[in-house]
Amino acid sequence: MEPFEPDFIVANCPGCTMFMDKWQYTIAEMEHKTYDKDGYGIPVLTYEEMAGLLLGYNPWELGLQLHQVQSEILLDKIGIPYDPKEKYKAADGRILPKPERPNNLLV
Repeated sequence: MEPFEPDFIVANCPGCTMFMDKWQYTIAEMEHKTYDKDGYGIPVLTYEEMAGLLLGYNPWELGLQLHQVQSEILLDKIGIPYDPKEKYKAADGRILPKPERPNNLLV
């Protein structure tokens, strides 16, 4: 991925999406290397998530906050509106605890 500097990756296989998303953290931890120039990692989405975004669904209702590589930079770049206050809001309105920040990927 390094020479191409993609803004994001779309995969049609949920397992591939999970693997490419989660392992960026592992590679960053083991090798001290990220595959984007700013250290955030490359967002990896399923085609269903991308279709949902393009159809106007709320990114947090689609579950993008559950990805290891966070998607706010991508959402800003492609003009998808989102409310950062709703990122960890449960369906019943409770605010869920934020996950710990990783040491090797920026979030």
